[in-house]
Amino acid sequence: MIGAEPVVRRRRLISPVWLLPALALLLAIGFLYQQYQQAGQLIHINFEQGNGILPGKTQLRYQGVSIGMVTDLNLAQDGRRVAVTVKVERQAMPLVRKGSQFWLVSPKASLTEISGLDTLVSGNYIALMPGRDGAPAVDRFDALDGPPPGWQAQGRIVHLQSDTLGSVGNGTKVYYRGLEVGSVINTRLADDDTHVRLDVMIDTRFAHLVRDSSRFWSTGGVRGSLGADGLKVEVGNLASVLGGGITFDAPTDAKPADVDTLFSLYPNMAAAERGHRINLNVGELPVREGMSIVFDGIEIGRVLPITLDKSGRHVAALIADEQRFRITSNSVLVMEGVDLSLSGIQHAERLLSGPVLRLESRGGAPVDELKVVSHAPRAGVTVTLAAADLSGLKEGAPVWFKGLSVGQVDALKLSARGEASVQLLMYEPYRNLLQGARFYKRSPLSVKADLSGVQVDTAPASGWIDGGISLLTQTGSRMDTLFPSEELARLARPGNQPLRWTLTAQQADGLAVGAPLLYRGLEAGRITELSPATDGVSIALEINALYAPLIGEHTRFWRLPAVDAQLGADGVKVRMGNLANLLRGGIEFANDPQALRSNRQLFADRKEATTPSRELLLTSDSNPGLGDGAPLRYRGVTIGKVVAVTLSKGLDQVQIKAQLDEPYAASFLRRGAGYQLVLAKLGLSGVNHLDTLIKGPYIEATPGTGAAIQRFALQSGPANGLDLVLTSHELNGVSVGTPILFRKVVVGEVAAVELAADGSEVQTRITIAPRYAHLVRSGSRFWNVSGLKADVGLTGGTIEVATIQSLLAGGIAFNTPDKEPGALVRSGQRFVLNSEPQKEWQAWDPTLKP
Repeated sequence: MIGAEPVVRRRRLISPVWLLPALALLLAIGFLYQQYQQAGQLIHINFEQGNGILPGKTQLRYQGVSIGMVTDLNLAQDGRRVAVTVKVERQAMPLVRKGSQFWLVSPKASLTEISGLDTLVSGNYIALMPGRDGAPAVDRFDALDGPPPGWQAQGRIVHLQSDTLGSVGNGTKVYYRGLEVGSVINTRLADDDTHVRLDVMIDTRFAHLVRDSSRFWSTGGVRGSLGADGLKVEVGNLASVLGGGITFDAPTDAKPADVDTLFSLYPNMAAAERGHRINLNVGELPVREGMSIVFDGIEIGRVLPITLDKSGRHVAALIADEQRFRITSNSVLVMEGVDLSLSGIQHAERLLSGPVLRLESRGGAPVDELKVVSHAPRAGVTVTLAAADLSGLKEGAPVWFKGLSVGQVDALKLSARGEASVQLLMYEPYRNLLQGARFYKRSPLSVKADLSGVQVDTAPASGWIDGGISLLTQTGSRMDTLFPSEELARLARPGNQPLRWTLTAQQADGLAVGAPLLYRGLEAGRITELSPATDGVSIALEINALYAPLIGEHTRFWRLPAVDAQLGADGVKVRMGNLANLLRGGIEFANDPQALRSNRQLFADRKEATTPSRELLLTSDSNPGLGDGAPLRYRGVTIGKVVAVTLSKGLDQVQIKAQLDEPYAASFLRRGAGYQLVLAKLGLSGVNHLDTLIKGPYIEATPGTGAAIQRFALQSGPANGLDLVLTSHELNGVSVGTPILFRKVVVGEVAAVELAADGSEVQTRITIAPRYAHLVRSGSRFWNVSGLKADVGLTGGTIEVATIQSLLAGGIAFNTPDKEPGALVRSGQRFVLNSEPQKEWQAWDPTLKP
């Protein structure tokens, strides 16, 4: 437009085009800052070898986190080691300082260690343990062969130094006042090769106890020395013998120890010169230097070296400071060694260490001197008991009441007239038990030998362990007599008199006037008279006053055989009495509340006297070899015995009289019960009841459920089962005992074979075992399989044998139809015994359920 006025615009100071270079500058600065942050720092680590270290792959890790990477691997300047260059991330550089330790972690598996398994996936890596805080930064290090001691442990590491390692080793426990506070984690030889260094890890909770003036000393283990007084061996408790131990103290006025403090390890507390010093009044006791002072099984001090002065031996000891409160005017030290007894060995470690001084601490004023005694004094009441003999007793044996030791045997005495007595010390807290007390022996073993023989009296099992004397309390006054047994102590009453008792017996064989009456092996009386009576023999007894209370309605008497011999499959067992029994015989008695027999009858043996029985009569055509004493058994348990075998009045039967034990009689004296003769059986099918060849036959009984009866027929074949009759025109090799087969398995046997009364047939009576009775049905067929069957021709032949047993002894087989087997059969049912089977019978394949 001509003549138009021009538009004037102000030019901008900065063009937008400059924004692009500015943005590029900011990106460059950020990139440089990122590179600076990630640049890290190179450090150099010298390893003995470079196996398993790969540049660009092997990481540097701290607490499982990667903080660097191996960048280069070269031979070190000395030519003997490998220099590894590691690039450490910048944020991890404060961990790399003077004292930092590096080592290579690789998988390791052995019998004692499995470690580094994570490297199987990630590969080997270099682990770092930082140096002490505040240490200056360095970039050159020497790698360790393995991880430093305790690098993963939680606690404080304390360094000890000793001349020798002794009984201390890795794992040795560290104690403070008897409490476990740490353990030894590493042992090594010092750089100067003249000392041993130990690294000890103290639990974090107890790290403050390590003071700058703390002292460490070895406890336990085994230490020995040979001197003028002989061989001296120092042994702690069993745990310290195996692992040793270290104890330290913590003086309250001392400051916490520095991390790098090196402590000395002393061989014992005396060498460490720690503890409260006390003097010992030992008298003539053989106290030696180094002897342990223990309280409740824990060592609290030791005897110092013994010196001589004008007054004689001067013995002192050091007691741990924390235990000095136990040293009072009423305290005493008891010298104790190994305790050998029938119950075993107590404090076996003292066989090597010798005796110790056990502190018995009692309340009182603090003192600096203690008396050493050989036995601990006890306060109590003295009681003297009259005793028949002192066998099985010893001084110091305990007095028991309800399993608690309430006193001890103080002395065993014998008067000028030969009267024995026992002096007891009843402890003061239990003196009230003396009211109405009765005492009896609880000795582990009592042996008496004289011309009448050897008598052994054994106590209950508890007596074998501890022995001693037991007491019980009764109403009334105390009896100061030591009784042989608890039963006599309970029955004893003041003023007991001898008792006369009369027994009856069928005969007096093996008895004589003066023969002993025994109770549990103790002579309780004697036979005073033997005289005839209307029903046998009358036996008069005189029972000693001490044993008279035992005789009552539950007392049973039996003969005591001079020789009791039993013959069995396991050999001959002979039990012999003492010499008096061999010459004069004897009688024994006992009390049995369950026995129902007379207390005025003399029985043949203990079982007959204490076990009630009922009579049983068995009949048989002949005596199969049974005699008096033959057992009756059920499922292998003896329930009775044969007492007599006689002929009937008509002389046509043998009558076997037996006795059944009362607990079993009710079940076996019922209709339906069975009694079968059991003899040894040898055959191709096996060997049964071989023991009867030596012991003789016995009778196997089975219970019944019917009405009560006492007369039964003795069976020679299997009792119970299914009884059937098989008829045939001739015998065909069948005999008693011939097996009955089903699928060639024996399920029964032939019980009898006889000719019919009219001679028309042979009747074979068989018995099928009860568990196979359901296999016989009305449609079953029986046939003879005795011997073998052969089919021989020009082209060959076949020979069929059912079983080897049937080849020699014959056999009868049967089978049952599988489609229509028929009904179950009952005993007495008759079947035809065929000479040969039909092929159809043999093809049957039944499945029959009971």
